Amino acid sequence: MVKRSYLKIIFIFLPFIVLIPCIIYAFFSASEISHPLMIKSEALSSDSSVFTASIPVQKAIPASQSSLAIGDFEFRVVEVVFDQTAMGFVPVDIGASDQVMFVEFELLAGSKEDFKSLEIRVSNGSSLKANAFILISNGMTQMLATVTMKGVSSDYRPGEDNVAWAYLVPKGADKLYLNFPTGEVVDLTPFIRVKQIKG
Repeated sequence: MVKRSYLKIIFIFLPFIVLIPCIIYAFFSASEISHPLMIKSEALSSDSSVFTASIPVQKAIPASQSSLAIGDFEFRVVEVVFDQTAMGFVPVDIGASDQVMFVEFELLAGSKEDFKSLEIRVSNGSSLKANAFILISNGMTQMLATVTMKGVSSDYRPGEDNVAWAYLVPKGADKLYLNFPTGEVVDLTPFIRVKQIKG
């Protein structure tokens, strides 16, 4: 009778004795699985902040510096000159409110031929972005756009060893910038002396 009672008790509690270790094992296994998922989620959250960070506005380099280093070149801006034409030429799409602007450079280091091949654009910091229409170097004039001859020739001539680009800009513009293909921006304001071109 006593043995049967013990056996009966064992059979009643046996399922619980077997299930308890299984429940404990399952609990710890679930904790181990969820832990790396939590770490991964935090890492993704941290990485995603890169895309929401504000991008700082690039500061323009003053053209008045004694030398500028951009890309493979070191140079200085010699002067900025406004005129009616570039060696007697103007773009075919010139308007009544436009004028020609020369920007002259002295190359201090780097290949002159490579420097001349740069596509340096001029802008007013907002809507205006224009390519040069004439390149002047070594006494030679190279047309970079469709131009037409105008009766009035320009008095401007760059230094013999210097490089100059001619741009079409609005008359009275007092804030103009050079945009280099490498991303740098050069502020021409220190050189600009606005000259209202007649005619």
